Amino acid sequence: MEKSPELTAPAPSRRWWRLGGAVALAILVAAAAWLVTGLIRTDDSQETSVDRVGPIGLTADGLRTLAGSVGQPIYWAGPDEGYIYELRRNAKGHVFIRYLPQGVEVGAPEDEYLVVATYPYKSAYNALQNVTDGEKYDIPRGGVALVDARTANSVHVAYPGLNYQVEIYDPSPERALEVARSGDVRVVR
Repeated sequence: MEKSPELTAPAPSRRWWRLGGAVALAILVAAAAWLVTGLIRTDDSQETSVDRVGPIGLTADGLRTLAGSVGQPIYWAGPDEGYIYELRRNAKGHVFIRYLPQGVEVGAPEDEYLVVATYPYKSAYNALQNVTDGEKYDIPRGGVALVDARTANSVHVAYPGLNYQVEIYDPSPERALEVARSGDVRVVR
């Protein structure tokens, strides 16, 4: 009687690590392509609309990679150790980055986390300068921050010459204003 050959699993190799990295990169590129292909679409009424995205969870590096391919600026408050960045975009092109601490799942319904939203808004800086309700603050890089008179935990930010408005939301009005004034709010790069 012949002895059957023993089956052994191949030893892990660098090739498998590279393959895993390539698969992860392909998923990230596919997500970026999904965002880019639906970036701007106009219908007969000439209203701009985009494909909705998310929520999807990204690392800081993943967010940087994705942000470079969407064709519009995405603002955030910079990286924060131990957080995942939940990205969502609605049909109007509004992009929301929600800072989720470890243990909180993407799509969680709670509103208790920092959110930095980017809205396409023509002449956003001039519009905020002309608002008479609320309190205004000069912020780094020549911008202006406006504390919403109706909800102090939403601070609106704009910079000269840009057609985007940023909203910083936090359950704590003090923290929302601190983030807006910190100089950390900037385009994801």
